[in-house]
Amino acid sequence: MPNCPVKRALIAVYDKTGVAEFARTLVEEFGVEIISTGGTAKHLKDAGITVTMVEQVTGFPEMLDGRVKTLHPKIHAAILADRDNPEHMRQLAEQKINPIDMVVVNLYPFEKTVADPNCKLEDAIEMIDIGGPCLLRAAAKNHRHVLVVSGSMSLTTIVEWMRSGGSRPDLEDRRDSAWGAFWDTSRYDSSIATWLSTNKKDGLSDVRTIDLHTYGRLRYGENPHQTAELFFKPTFDAGLDLTAADAAMDQDNQQDKISFNNYVDADASVGLCAELARAITDSVCCFIKHTNPCGVGVASDANEAYRRAYLGDPNAAMGGILAVNFDVTPAFASGVLDTYDTIGRAAGAGGFFVEVWIAPTFDSAAIEIIRTRKKWGANVRLLGVGDMGLPLVPNAPLYRSIAGGMLAQTPDLIGLNEDQWKVVTKRPPTDSELADLRLAWLVAKHTKSNAISICKDGMLIGNGAGQMSRVMSCRIATWLAKENGHAEKLPGSAAASDAFFPFRDGPEILIDAGVTALIQPGGSKRDADTTAACDERGIAMIHTGTRHFKH
Repeated sequence: MPNCPVKRALIAVYDKTGVAEFARTLVEEFGVEIISTGGTAKHLKDAGITVTMVEQVTGFPEMLDGRVKTLHPKIHAAILADRDNPEHMRQLAEQKINPIDMVVVNLYPFEKTVADPNCKLEDAIEMIDIGGPCLLRAAAKNHRHVLVVSGSMSLTTIVEWMRSGGSRPDLEDRRDSAWGAFWDTSRYDSSIATWLSTNKKDGLSDVRTIDLHTYGRLRYGENPHQTAELFFKPTFDAGLDLTAADAAMDQDNQQDKISFNNYVDADASVGLCAELARAITDSVCCFIKHTNPCGVGVASDANEAYRRAYLGDPNAAMGGILAVNFDVTPAFASGVLDTYDTIGRAAGAGGFFVEVWIAPTFDSAAIEIIRTRKKWGANVRLLGVGDMGLPLVPNAPLYRSIAGGMLAQTPDLIGLNEDQWKVVTKRPPTDSELADLRLAWLVAKHTKSNAISICKDGMLIGNGAGQMSRVMSCRIATWLAKENGHAEKLPGSAAASDAFFPFRDGPEILIDAGVTALIQPGGSKRDADTTAACDERGIAMIHTGTRHFKH
């Protein structure tokens, strides 16, 4: 039998997945005595494992419907005794208490219980674990002598440590398991505190905790003189999660190479691409630069969608983030790698490469092509994020830091709410204009306010982003369309504004450039004047009733 410092283990778990196999290994391979309680003991006995009941150790029965089981000096003294302290060991011997060397506990599923809208108060209260956190905290405090196994620890890892012949678990392993236990209990207590402080009328809470783990430090922040780290939320539930994305890679860890700015831009690109994937059945390609869309294309053919996205602004696309809503095949990968030679040079681009490329998945042959065909392909970060068409989870909070605090809000889930749209001009949009209005509206939603997005034939041709004046955004959008060779597309194009036009001057700039259909929230005191300006020129305009500020 391998050398094993664990002679007695207390196992008390709610989730019993794998625990019988784990306990059997402890008994048969290492000769460990198993102490257990209630349902866990029954589960182990049913699996043919010898178990010492807690009441045999304490001499006191479980009581209060199981609320009191392990809360006893003969349990906690056995866990908390410092084995290097002679006085501690003398007191154990005096009280005929044998030390407990391992504690295995996972807690009642409080969060899962209260997440059920039909959860009653008494059901929630019974899911507040008392003995479990006490056991974990005691074992974690005395981790030099007691190995604590909480919900965040793998039972398989523990067995591997014990099979190592005595070299593990070492003090570092024990320290890791201890902080994991304290992390689990702190999260557990925080979820209870948050639930108890939540106002049932408006759903707001007096406290809110955010559980974050770290991937470690990034190369630097937005600028080289700033330090930065990437954290992830273990129970992320707001949609696509970049921190959980599979890095499509060969030898190197691509996620280690993704910079702070890359992550920010990648998040923006996933947000837009996924929005379009949920609303449009066609292939979608998006280029993002500094969090704003600089190229968007939709088409039934993936290659055509890409061509439209790239030609929207070829110079801005260089060094940007590319996101597509379809699996990347070898043929498509080859087309992207040859972008500059096939269409970029003719469009006046100075070159082409991509910093980060995001897709549901990357074919292994496509990855080989990307990594070997072009020099820049060896360095591009490839992120496979899974199905982009999945709906967002409503009310999952989004956070933003400010000096001295944080802001929290629910996600902007409103997209093409066409049942609320209203044609306010004499002329309604044509079918082709309506298709471009849909695209422009969603692009504007994902563009920094003040946003003006112009689209034609399934393609973003000009985007005015983040200006202090909406008029200036109109000027930039039309100027970019001309600058990037889309002057011939402006006649008959569609434009979206993320918020209402306060005056007719903005729409007039767009109309003078050739825009024939507009979409905006409406709600200005001068809506009638803006509508009249459109009617005077035969322009179609839709009010959505919803604005999409993005700061």
